[in-house]
Amino acid sequence: MSQRIHLLASLALGLLLLLSAATGLILAGNQLSEQLQAPTTTDSVAQMAERVAAAVPGIERIERAPSGVLRVAFSTAEDSGVLRVDPASGAVLGSYEPSALMEGLRDLHRDLLLGSAGRWLSGLSALGLLLLSLSGAWLLARRLGGWRRFLLPIAPGRGLAHWHTVVARWTLPVVVVLALSGLYLSAVSLELIASGEEGANYPDAVYAQPAAPLGNLSALRNLALEDLRELEFPADRDEGNYFTLRTATGEGFVNAASGQWISFQRYGLAQRLSETAYVLHTGAGSPFWSLLLAGCSSALLFLTGSGLLAWWQRRRLTGELRGNVPAEQAQVVVLVGSQSGSTWHYARQLLAQLQAAGQRVHVASMNQLQPHYPQARKLVLLAATHGDGQAPDSARDFLQRLEQSPLPEHLHTTVVGFGDSRFQHFCGFARQVAQQLERQGHALALPLQCIDRSEPAALQQLAQGLGQWLGCALQLLPAQPHVALQRLELLSRELYGEESESPAAILRFALQPEPRARGPARLWQRRARFSPGDLLAIRPGEGLAPRFYSIASSDEDGAVEICVRRQPGGYCSGLLHRLQPGDCVEGFIQPHPDFRPAAGRHPVILIGAGTGVAPLIGFVRKNVNQRPLHLYWGGRDPQADFLYGRELESYLAEGRLTGLRLAFSQGLEPCYVQDRLREDAQQLSLLLQQGAQVLVCGSREMAAGVRAVIEPVLQTLGESLEQLRLQGRYREDVY
Repeated sequence: MSQRIHLLASLALGLLLLLSAATGLILAGNQLSEQLQAPTTTDSVAQMAERVAAAVPGIERIERAPSGVLRVAFSTAEDSGVLRVDPASGAVLGSYEPSALMEGLRDLHRDLLLGSAGRWLSGLSALGLLLLSLSGAWLLARRLGGWRRFLLPIAPGRGLAHWHTVVARWTLPVVVVLALSGLYLSAVSLELIASGEEGANYPDAVYAQPAAPLGNLSALRNLALEDLRELEFPADRDEGNYFTLRTATGEGFVNAASGQWISFQRYGLAQRLSETAYVLHTGAGSPFWSLLLAGCSSALLFLTGSGLLAWWQRRRLTGELRGNVPAEQAQVVVLVGSQSGSTWHYARQLLAQLQAAGQRVHVASMNQLQPHYPQARKLVLLAATHGDGQAPDSARDFLQRLEQSPLPEHLHTTVVGFGDSRFQHFCGFARQVAQQLERQGHALALPLQCIDRSEPAALQQLAQGLGQWLGCALQLLPAQPHVALQRLELLSRELYGEESESPAAILRFALQPEPRARGPARLWQRRARFSPGDLLAIRPGEGLAPRFYSIASSDEDGAVEICVRRQPGGYCSGLLHRLQPGDCVEGFIQPHPDFRPAAGRHPVILIGAGTGVAPLIGFVRKNVNQRPLHLYWGGRDPQADFLYGRELESYLAEGRLTGLRLAFSQGLEPCYVQDRLREDAQQLSLLLQQGAQVLVCGSREMAAGVRAVIEPVLQTLGESLEQLRLQGRYREDVY
């Protein structure tokens, strides 16, 4: 229920909250600017008033703004107006002219320039913000593992969802104060709550004694300037009479002759609450609180924007779930862990086909696992793996939730993994889910089945098994990724080992605008962004699956560079090797942010073999700051197959490359890259102790050999390969 409240409040009031946060940020910034610029003094009101009265003829009233600025109203036979005055010296700083822009923004913040109707909307916005805060706090506590962990450090993460959580946790107290104070002020302005502004009764008597000097009036001498709100002078000082004085705690009248209070009325509870709400909501009187409010307004802009964007992304990924019943009414529950949205494609198919068979089905993300499903007897977990064995965003909290609330015995469960077998930890997250269920004594109803890149035969086998278990015939169609293909024109090719059966070629392509774009529209197209380590997918033909190649260049280089070895019988590699400059193919770029050097100055160990050198040479090219980079690379023939040979040697001389260790399987002393690593075990140990990151690119067999060498080195340091993976210090791009 709290999640539904949070979502509905976000959607209903999203734009209104964005407007309130934006105007609130500007107003808080203006308040802070005035507070920092306002002159300060520790003098009493009597001392200040005496200096100001001497400097301003015809003085009528002194007002002290919440920011500390003094405004003095005067009227003489020649002129009248309002002046800004320095409280420390009494000097006139200039005329006071309120900013029309700030006044307009203040009215926009308070009532949306709509008068009474706008004040109702602002009150609704404050109420919505309060609901968002409370429901968000509940969701946050649940995500972090309970209220006891609310203030503990949040586990490292990435993406909008992680930063939404981090920002929300630290700004939540100030947001609640903003919401409550704004709601109270709205209720007061709409006269739903009494403001308590009754004021003191005017004196009945006339005090005609000669007025004493302002500096001698005890009531003013005993009042600190920061407590002053307004000091109104007598109409005729020669007749004495009295001053009207408003302070932070009340208001009354001071005898101009004796300097004593004639009467003083302390503010009641309602007035004090209004004053407190105003101070809390505007930051009046406290530069530190104004700064906090400005930061909170910025955070609200981010939280509202990121929350709406996350909702839109979920809607885009999940698609329309027609007929999705609430969790408490479902007979079958399908939970989805997906990063790109393709796994939701299978969830929608299951939902539609099970509904057609008369079953009540609830589909949700794995992050929405509930401790109890009253009517459900079967649970299907569709768990995609992100990167190399990591949980996707929509399942990031699943294992923690499962640890806190194990599944009931009557809920029969099956796990289906979706992944890419080119990664070492193929379907690694699905395997983690299955292992945790087994540790909790929850046996799977069906063996874990892993689907490699939506392979049709595996999907058909899955459909048959699930259909028998769920009691209806099922059919699962492969998800077709919706990507915009671009024309790639070959600019140049450099061939190595032309006489061998498997030559390698360095190919450089230009990304052409989409054919549908004409004239100026081509200039408006978004330029493709890519970096070394990202992937170029080449579609070899209509209806054929794309093949992925690591990119050696970046968009700043003006071309997409890949390195391709022609495989015997390889359709795509054969097509690429037949290309001549000017020829075109179709493809698209797929980001691969997990495979690139982490920020910082720690050493990086680059390990590759064959065409796996492509992203590694890209990393070296970009190393203009000469970060320590150590490259281990293995090829075939040092004469015919030394890819990027001259370029690597020049980078070694320039300092972009710290060390270069080569291994050739067909050289005078045949060896492989893992042999060079074994020879340098001592140096590897030293680099790993310095926090080195390891990036491996090449074949599965080579990557397995590298792991076999590095694991013992790590064991001597009291670490493991898995620890390095979790720290982001060991990454593979294998095929």
